[in-house]
Amino acid sequence: MKSNDRILFICLIVFLGSLPAVSGWAADLYVKPSSEITMRRGQGTDFKIIAVIKDGTPVELMAEADDWAQVRLESGKEGWVLRRFLSETPPLGQQVEVLQREKQVLTETTQSLKQRVDQLTAEKDEVEQKLGADKAQIEHDFSQCVAELTSINDDFVKLQTDTADVIQTKNDLEAANTRVADLERQVSVLDQENRRLGKTETLKWFLAGGGVFFVGWIIGMISRRSRKQRSSLL
Repeated sequence: MKSNDRILFICLIVFLGSLPAVSGWAADLYVKPSSEITMRRGQGTDFKIIAVIKDGTPVELMAEADDWAQVRLESGKEGWVLRRFLSETPPLGQQVEVLQREKQVLTETTQSLKQRVDQLTAEKDEVEQKLGADKAQIEHDFSQCVAELTSINDDFVKLQTDTADVIQTKNDLEAANTRVADLERQVSVLDQENRRLGKTETLKWFLAGGGVFFVGWIIGMISRRSRKQRSSLL
């Protein structure tokens, strides 16, 4: 490095070292409880006062240098105040207001939760009552179903018995029908035989009658001849 550049570099370091230490971040601070503090154009009491800030006033920290702090008011005005009059803790009155607002929110939340609990309790009681009624109805329906099932089972057993009786009756009926058919065939045979016998008897009686008539006729002829012979003899 050349001597001139080295001298320039050293001078730059010395110049930067002579500048006040300034931080470049912003933070929200509050004026500590006091009578009032002044805001000046620069960091020093010889600078002009541009505003008087009451205690508890919120300010935005822009920068810090030694005992001074550059702040910005809510109105947008910027200036320098002594750093010792600033605090990160809100003033007591503001804290009380915040706590009161939080208490109000908690109270409203508690009331809302209590109402919700009461509503849920009522719904729970209603559901329990409904469940109790449903349980009683279910038990009644179950008992009725068991009774119907028992009745159906009894009817089924009876039906099985009746079915066995019906099958036996059917078998007996078929046997009776078979027996009747046999008897009808026998009756038909007997009827045919009876008719045949009837015709035979009629023929016999006819022949018998014819025989008697023929015998009578012969006897008559013989009688007439006998009378004629006796007449001629006389």
